[in-house]
Amino acid sequence: MAWTPNLIIAGVAKCGTTTLHDLLDAHPRVTGGKEKEVRFLMDADEELCPKVNVRDSGLKAWAAQFEDDGKGDFDIWMDASPQYQYQRIAKETIAALDPQPKVAFIVRDPVRRLFSLYQYARYHQRRLPHVESFAQFIDEIRSPIDSRIADQKMLVNAWVDSQYDQMLEDWAKVVPPERLFVTSVEELGSERESTLTGLAEWLGIAPQPLINAEIERSNPTVVTKSRLLKKYGGKLARALPENSLIRALKTKVREMNSNEVDRDELAENAGLIDALNTQFAPHMTRFNALRRELTANGT
Repeated sequence: MAWTPNLIIAGVAKCGTTTLHDLLDAHPRVTGGKEKEVRFLMDADEELCPKVNVRDSGLKAWAAQFEDDGKGDFDIWMDASPQYQYQRIAKETIAALDPQPKVAFIVRDPVRRLFSLYQYARYHQRRLPHVESFAQFIDEIRSPIDSRIADQKMLVNAWVDSQYDQMLEDWAKVVPPERLFVTSVEELGSERESTLTGLAEWLGIAPQPLINAEIERSNPTVVTKSRLLKKYGGKLARALPENSLIRALKTKVREMNSNEVDRDELAENAGLIDALNTQFAPHMTRFNALRRELTANGT
């Protein structure tokens, strides 16, 4: 069988996957893809599916998405693509691999996740010109899905994907407990050292480089100043060769084209957030029970 990465961060979007990726990528025994989100296992109808993917290129092309083609001096090769959470082909491919990669998820309070996704879609992506409030956003992502967001898969899936119990149950059918690890933004904040130590032990690498990594929070949601610059700059960036200089240039351009989002908006929606917390509480209770049963770090 063709070489494949041995660690997949399969979700969840807007839950700190970039921070988790950056922590691991700072470890000397871990390497990531040329792009943080390799997206090699994407469904055919997914707008973010790259030209090189498992359907059109076969498993052997996965190695080419890493600088060393999977031949370097590392213990862990990591594909961090949170979209895999809801990709059919990702589950099918991982289920059939031998050896199977380890699969990690990072979650966060589901209502805070939805609020972050709302701000990301409204202010950063600028793809919700008709949405004027968090309440309207919640109405549009709940069934029946508003037709104006029907082409945006992450938004179509937003409500269901924040029900982590269903996600964990589905992935446990693909990955056995010893190869499945789940953590959260909250654990990385309040129990950082023990969480990273558990992650390192699960991966078979030394924990200290993770604990010592000076990475706090990556990829915060920002307001995009110019959508045109983001759109055409992104197309140009994808055409450029991938190296450290180009990555630094991309980061600089993103920073120049960004402002902070309105932090007061969270407090203004306190009542709605409390109501949504009540709705998600049964899912979180079940998720925590399933996590104890179905993951390597559940106890």
